[in-house]
Amino acid sequence: MDDKGYRKVLKEIVQGFSPYFLGEKKHYIKHQSINDIVDFDDVYQVYYEKAQSKGLPTEAEIFENLEKEGMWSKQDDAEIEQQEFYVESLNKNKKNVYLKSAIEQMNKQIKEAEEKLDDLKSKKRNLSSNCCETYALNRANDFYMFNSFFKDPELKVPLYTQEEFEYVTTKEVSKLVKIYNEFHDRFKESSIKHLVIQDFYKIYYSFSESSRDFFGKPILALTNFQLSLILYTRIFKNIFEQHSDIPDKTKQDPDALLDYANSSEKRDEAKQKLAENTTGGSSIMGATKEDLEDLGVASSGGKSLHEAAKAKGGSLSMKDLIDLQGP
Repeated sequence: MDDKGYRKVLKEIVQGFSPYFLGEKKHYIKHQSINDIVDFDDVYQVYYEKAQSKGLPTEAEIFENLEKEGMWSKQDDAEIEQQEFYVESLNKNKKNVYLKSAIEQMNKQIKEAEEKLDDLKSKKRNLSSNCCETYALNRANDFYMFNSFFKDPELKVPLYTQEEFEYVTTKEVSKLVKIYNEFHDRFKESSIKHLVIQDFYKIYYSFSESSRDFFGKPILALTNFQLSLILYTRIFKNIFEQHSDIPDKTKQDPDALLDYANSSEKRDEAKQKLAENTTGGSSIMGATKEDLEDLGVASSGGKSLHEAAKAKGGSLSMKDLIDLQGP
Protein backbone atom coordinates (compact mmCIF):
# COMPACT_ATOMS: atom_id res chain seq x y z
CA MET A 1 0.00 0.00 0.00
CA ASP A 2 1.32 3.47 -0.87
CA ASP A 3 1.20 6.70 1.14
CA LYS A 4 -2.16 7.67 -0.37
CA GLY A 5 -3.62 4.30 0.57
CA TYR A 6 -2.52 4.60 4.20
CA ARG A 7 -3.98 8.11 4.43
CA LYS A 8 -7.32 6.72 3.22
CA VAL A 9 -7.18 3.91 5.78
CA LEU A 10 -6.50 6.47 8.54
CA LYS A 11 -9.41 8.66 7.43
CA GLU A 12 -11.82 5.71 7.51
CA ILE A 13 -10.59 4.49 10.91
CA VAL A 14 -11.18 7.99 12.35
CA GLN A 15 -14.65 8.16 10.72
CA GLY A 16 -15.61 4.73 12.03
CA PHE A 17 -16.97 3.57 8.68
CA SER A 18 -15.87 2.82 5.11
CA PRO A 19 -17.73 3.84 1.93
CA TYR A 20 -18.22 1.29 -0.85
CA PHE A 21 -20.25 0.95 -4.03
CA LEU A 22 -22.86 -1.71 -4.69
CA GLY A 23 -23.50 -1.18 -8.38
CA GLU A 24 -23.70 2.60 -8.81
CA LYS A 25 -25.04 3.26 -5.32
CA LYS A 26 -22.78 4.40 -2.49
CA HIS A 27 -23.21 2.59 0.82
CA TYR A 28 -21.24 2.26 4.06
CA ILE A 29 -19.65 -0.45 6.18
CA LYS A 30 -19.69 0.14 9.92
CA HIS A 31 -16.48 -0.48 11.86
CA GLN A 32 -17.50 -2.76 14.72
CA SER A 33 -16.88 -2.19 18.44
CA ILE A 34 -16.90 -4.16 21.70
CA ASN A 35 -20.71 -3.97 21.83
CA ASP A 36 -20.93 -5.73 18.48
CA ILE A 37 -18.69 -8.53 19.77
CA VAL A 38 -21.08 -9.04 22.69
CA ASP A 39 -23.98 -9.22 20.22
CA PHE A 40 -22.00 -11.75 18.17
CA ASP A 41 -21.57 -14.00 21.22
CA ASP A 42 -25.26 -13.73 22.08
CA VAL A 43 -26.32 -14.62 18.54
CA TYR A 44 -23.86 -17.53 18.48
CA GLN A 45 -25.43 -18.95 21.65
CA VAL A 46 -28.96 -18.64 20.23
CA TYR A 47 -28.05 -20.55 17.06
CA TYR A 48 -26.02 -23.12 19.00
CA GLU A 49 -29.02 -23.96 21.15
CA LYS A 50 -31.27 -24.00 18.09
CA ALA A 51 -28.98 -26.45 16.28
CA GLN A 52 -28.78 -28.65 19.37
CA SER A 53 -32.57 -28.71 19.71
CA LYS A 54 -32.82 -29.86 16.07
CA GLY A 55 -30.58 -32.84 16.79
CA LEU A 56 -27.34 -31.59 15.23
CA PRO A 57 -24.37 -33.20 17.05
CA THR A 58 -21.88 -31.16 19.05
CA GLU A 59 -18.20 -31.16 18.15
CA ALA A 60 -17.44 -33.38 21.17
CA GLU A 61 -20.05 -35.94 20.07
CA ILE A 62 -18.66 -36.02 16.53
CA PHE A 63 -15.12 -36.69 17.69
CA GLU A 64 -16.32 -39.30 20.14
CA ASN A 65 -17.80 -41.20 17.19
CA LEU A 66 -14.75 -40.56 14.99
CA GLU A 67 -12.54 -41.98 17.70
CA LYS A 68 -14.66 -45.13 17.85
CA GLU A 69 -14.32 -45.46 14.06
CA GLY A 70 -10.56 -44.92 14.20
CA MET A 71 -10.66 -41.68 12.21
CA TRP A 72 -9.45 -39.50 15.09
CA SER A 73 -7.59 -40.16 18.31
CA LYS A 74 -6.36 -38.52 21.48
CA GLN A 75 -2.91 -38.69 19.89
CA ASP A 76 -4.16 -36.36 17.13
CA ASP A 77 -5.32 -33.87 19.77
CA ALA A 78 -1.99 -34.27 21.56
CA GLU A 79 -0.15 -33.45 18.31
CA ILE A 80 -2.07 -30.16 18.05
CA GLU A 81 -1.27 -29.33 21.67
CA GLN A 82 2.41 -30.15 21.14
CA GLN A 83 2.55 -27.94 18.05
CA GLU A 84 0.87 -25.09 19.95
CA PHE A 85 3.47 -25.47 22.71
CA TYR A 86 6.26 -25.49 20.10
CA VAL A 87 5.01 -22.24 18.51
CA GLU A 88 4.70 -20.64 21.95
CA SER A 89 8.23 -21.77 22.89
CA LEU A 90 9.72 -20.37 19.68
CA ASN A 91 8.13 -16.98 20.33
CA LYS A 92 9.42 -16.95 23.91
CA ASN A 93 12.93 -18.02 22.89
CA LYS A 94 13.08 -15.33 20.21
CA LYS A 95 13.28 -12.74 23.00
CA ASN A 96 16.69 -14.17 23.95
CA VAL A 97 18.09 -13.70 20.44
CA TYR A 98 19.71 -10.41 19.44
CA LEU A 99 21.52 -11.03 16.15
CA LYS A 100 19.39 -9.83 13.24
CA SER A 101 20.16 -12.90 11.12
CA ALA A 102 19.25 -15.22 14.00
CA ILE A 103 15.95 -13.37 14.56
CA GLU A 104 15.13 -13.72 10.86
CA GLN A 105 15.88 -17.44 11.06
CA MET A 106 13.63 -17.77 14.11
CA ASN A 107 10.86 -15.89 12.33
CA LYS A 108 11.14 -18.38 9.48
CA GLN A 109 10.86 -21.29 11.96
CA ILE A 110 7.87 -19.65 13.65
CA LYS A 111 6.10 -19.14 10.32
CA GLU A 112 6.67 -22.78 9.33
CA ALA A 113 5.51 -23.99 12.75
CA GLU A 114 2.38 -21.83 12.59
CA GLU A 115 1.57 -23.11 9.10
CA LYS A 116 1.84 -26.70 10.33
CA LEU A 117 -0.40 -25.86 13.30
CA ASP A 118 -2.97 -24.27 10.96
CA ASP A 119 -2.94 -27.41 8.80
CA LEU A 120 -3.55 -29.64 11.83
CA LYS A 121 -6.41 -27.46 13.07
CA SER A 122 -7.89 -27.23 9.58
CA LYS A 123 -7.93 -31.02 9.33
CA LYS A 124 -9.83 -31.21 12.61
CA ARG A 125 -12.30 -28.48 11.57
CA ASN A 126 -13.05 -30.25 8.30
CA LEU A 127 -13.97 -33.41 10.19
CA SER A 128 -16.46 -31.51 12.34
CA SER A 129 -17.97 -29.18 9.74
CA ASN A 130 -21.52 -30.43 10.39
CA CYS A 131 -21.80 -29.72 14.10
CA CYS A 132 -23.60 -27.25 16.39
CA GLU A 133 -20.50 -25.11 16.83
CA THR A 134 -19.85 -24.68 13.09
CA TYR A 135 -23.51 -23.95 12.32
CA ALA A 136 -23.72 -21.36 15.10
CA LEU A 137 -20.44 -19.74 14.05
CA ASN A 138 -21.51 -19.45 10.41
CA ARG A 139 -24.88 -17.95 11.30
CA ALA A 140 -23.30 -15.52 13.80
CA ASN A 141 -20.82 -14.45 11.10
CA ASP A 142 -23.74 -13.83 8.73
CA PHE A 143 -25.40 -11.71 11.42
CA TYR A 144 -22.18 -9.80 12.07
CA MET A 145 -21.67 -9.08 8.37
CA PHE A 146 -25.33 -8.22 7.73
CA ASN A 147 -25.33 -5.66 10.56
CA SER A 148 -22.25 -3.92 9.14
CA PHE A 149 -23.91 -2.60 5.97
CA PHE A 150 -25.78 0.73 5.95
CA LYS A 151 -27.27 3.14 3.43
CA ASP A 152 -26.18 6.32 5.23
CA PRO A 153 -22.89 7.63 6.73
CA GLU A 154 -24.69 8.14 10.06
CA LEU A 155 -25.11 4.34 10.16
CA LYS A 156 -28.78 4.52 11.08
CA VAL A 157 -30.44 2.98 8.01
CA PRO A 158 -29.43 -0.66 7.45
CA LEU A 159 -28.92 -1.84 3.89
CA TYR A 160 -31.61 -4.47 4.43
CA THR A 161 -34.21 -5.01 7.10
CA GLN A 162 -34.18 -8.44 8.73
CA GLU A 163 -37.19 -9.44 6.62
CA GLU A 164 -35.58 -8.19 3.38
CA PHE A 165 -32.38 -10.05 4.13
CA GLU A 166 -34.29 -13.35 4.23
CA TYR A 167 -35.11 -12.87 0.53
CA VAL A 168 -31.75 -11.59 -0.69
CA THR A 169 -30.49 -13.74 -3.58
CA THR A 170 -27.41 -15.93 -3.26
CA LYS A 171 -25.71 -13.79 -5.92
CA GLU A 172 -26.35 -10.63 -3.90
CA VAL A 173 -25.05 -12.25 -0.70
CA SER A 174 -21.90 -13.35 -2.55
CA LYS A 175 -21.31 -9.73 -3.60
CA LEU A 176 -21.67 -8.57 0.00
CA VAL A 177 -19.29 -11.26 1.25
CA LYS A 178 -16.69 -10.27 -1.37
CA ILE A 179 -17.00 -6.57 -0.46
CA TYR A 180 -16.81 -7.34 3.26
CA ASN A 181 -13.74 -9.57 2.90
CA GLU A 182 -11.92 -6.94 0.79
CA PHE A 183 -12.85 -4.31 3.37
CA HIS A 184 -11.44 -6.37 6.25
CA ASP A 185 -8.26 -7.14 4.32
CA ARG A 186 -7.52 -3.39 4.13
CA PHE A 187 -7.73 -3.07 7.91
CA LYS A 188 -5.86 -6.21 8.96
CA GLU A 189 -3.36 -5.90 11.79
CA SER A 190 -0.32 -5.70 9.51
CA SER A 191 -1.86 -2.75 7.61
CA ILE A 192 -2.49 -0.79 10.82
CA LYS A 193 1.07 -1.46 12.03
CA HIS A 194 2.49 -0.19 8.72
CA LEU A 195 0.23 2.88 8.86
CA VAL A 196 1.53 3.81 12.33
CA ILE A 197 5.19 3.97 11.19
CA GLN A 198 4.52 6.14 8.12
CA ASP A 199 6.29 9.50 8.30
CA PHE A 200 3.10 11.53 7.76
CA TYR A 201 1.45 9.78 10.71
CA LYS A 202 4.15 10.39 13.34
CA ILE A 203 2.82 13.89 14.07
CA TYR A 204 -0.01 12.18 15.98
CA TYR A 205 2.29 10.25 18.35
CA SER A 206 2.20 12.90 21.09
CA PHE A 207 -1.61 12.68 21.35
CA SER A 208 -1.82 8.89 21.75
CA GLU A 209 -1.74 8.74 25.56
CA SER A 210 -5.39 9.80 25.78
CA SER A 211 -8.19 8.39 23.64
CA ARG A 212 -10.12 11.63 24.14
CA ASP A 213 -7.23 13.67 22.75
CA PHE A 214 -6.83 11.21 19.89
CA PHE A 215 -10.44 10.40 18.92
CA GLY A 216 -12.53 12.62 21.20
CA LYS A 217 -14.07 9.51 22.76
CA PRO A 218 -13.43 7.28 25.80
CA ILE A 219 -11.70 3.95 25.22
CA LEU A 220 -14.90 1.89 25.56
CA ALA A 221 -16.57 3.92 22.80
CA LEU A 222 -13.84 3.17 20.23
CA THR A 223 -14.19 0.79 17.30
CA ASN A 224 -11.93 -2.25 17.14
CA PHE A 225 -9.79 -0.59 14.45
CA GLN A 226 -9.48 2.59 16.53
CA LEU A 227 -8.34 0.52 19.51
CA SER A 228 -5.69 -1.20 17.38
CA LEU A 229 -4.54 2.13 15.98
CA ILE A 230 -4.07 3.81 19.35
CA LEU A 231 -2.44 0.68 20.82
CA TYR A 232 0.18 0.41 18.06
CA THR A 233 0.70 4.19 18.08
CA ARG A 234 1.72 3.96 21.74
CA ILE A 235 3.90 0.90 21.13
CA PHE A 236 5.87 2.35 18.21
CA LYS A 237 6.06 5.80 19.81
CA ASN A 238 7.78 4.20 22.81
CA ILE A 239 10.13 2.18 20.59
CA PHE A 240 11.27 5.26 18.68
CA GLU A 241 11.66 7.26 21.89
CA GLN A 242 13.67 4.58 23.72
CA HIS A 243 15.96 3.55 20.86
CA SER A 244 17.93 6.22 19.01
CA ASP A 245 20.16 3.79 17.08
CA ILE A 246 17.56 1.89 15.06
CA PRO A 247 18.89 0.93 11.60
CA ASP A 248 17.10 2.66 8.71
CA LYS A 249 15.88 -0.62 7.20
CA THR A 250 14.35 -1.66 10.52
CA LYS A 251 12.48 1.64 10.82
CA GLN A 252 10.47 0.74 7.70
CA ASP A 253 9.34 -2.67 8.98
CA PRO A 254 6.93 -2.79 11.97
CA ASP A 255 7.61 -6.45 12.75
CA ALA A 256 11.37 -5.88 12.60
CA LEU A 257 10.88 -2.90 14.93
CA LEU A 258 9.05 -5.07 17.43
CA ASP A 259 11.79 -7.70 17.23
CA TYR A 260 14.40 -4.97 17.67
CA ALA A 261 12.70 -3.66 20.81
CA ASN A 262 12.15 -7.14 22.28
CA SER A 263 15.82 -8.06 21.83
CA SER A 264 17.17 -4.69 23.03
CA GLU A 265 18.27 -5.95 26.45
CA LYS A 266 20.30 -8.83 24.98
CA ARG A 267 21.70 -6.57 22.27
CA ASP A 268 22.80 -4.01 24.88
CA GLU A 269 24.56 -6.77 26.82
CA ALA A 270 26.43 -7.77 23.67
CA LYS A 271 27.43 -4.16 23.00
CA GLN A 272 28.68 -3.87 26.56
CA LYS A 273 30.83 -6.96 26.14
CA LEU A 274 32.22 -5.55 22.90
CA ALA A 275 33.18 -2.37 24.73
CA GLU A 276 34.73 -4.13 27.76
CA ASN A 277 36.30 -7.32 26.40
CA THR A 278 39.74 -6.90 24.87
CA THR A 279 41.14 -10.36 25.62
CA GLY A 280 39.94 -12.02 22.44
CA GLY A 281 38.50 -14.85 24.49
CA SER A 282 35.01 -14.56 23.06
CA SER A 283 33.62 -14.48 19.54
CA ILE A 284 30.26 -13.83 17.93
CA MET A 285 29.78 -17.07 16.05
CA GLY A 286 27.64 -16.87 12.95
CA ALA A 287 27.40 -13.06 12.99
CA THR A 288 26.95 -11.55 9.54
CA LYS A 289 28.16 -8.13 8.39
CA GLU A 290 24.64 -6.78 8.92
CA ASP A 291 24.54 -8.28 12.45
CA LEU A 292 27.76 -6.56 13.41
CA GLU A 293 26.68 -3.23 11.95
CA ASP A 294 23.40 -3.59 13.82
CA LEU A 295 25.49 -3.81 17.00
CA GLY A 296 27.20 -0.56 16.08
CA VAL A 297 30.52 -2.10 15.01
CA ALA A 298 31.83 -0.11 12.07
CA SER A 299 34.61 -1.10 9.70
CA SER A 300 37.84 0.88 9.58
CA GLY A 301 41.18 0.96 7.83
CA GLY A 302 39.55 0.33 4.46
CA LYS A 303 38.68 -3.23 5.47
CA SER A 304 35.06 -4.29 5.54
CA LEU A 305 33.63 -6.39 8.33
CA HIS A 306 32.91 -9.14 5.83
CA GLU A 307 36.51 -9.16 4.66
CA ALA A 308 37.82 -9.09 8.22
CA ALA A 309 35.61 -11.98 9.25
CA LYS A 310 36.63 -13.97 6.17
CA ALA A 311 40.30 -13.46 7.00
CA LYS A 312 39.65 -14.76 10.52
CA GLY A 313 37.97 -17.95 9.36
CA GLY A 314 34.37 -16.68 9.25
CA SER A 315 33.91 -15.06 12.67
CA LEU A 316 35.43 -12.24 14.67
CA SER A 317 36.47 -12.31 18.31
CA MET A 318 35.62 -9.48 20.70
CA LYS A 319 39.20 -8.24 20.43
CA ASP A 320 39.00 -8.28 16.62
CA LEU A 321 35.87 -6.15 16.74
CA ILE A 322 37.44 -3.65 19.16
CA ASP A 323 40.54 -3.44 16.94
CA LEU A 324 38.37 -2.77 13.87
CA GLN A 325 36.79 0.21 15.59
CA GLY A 326 40.19 1.82 16.03
CA PRO A 327 41.53 3.85 18.94
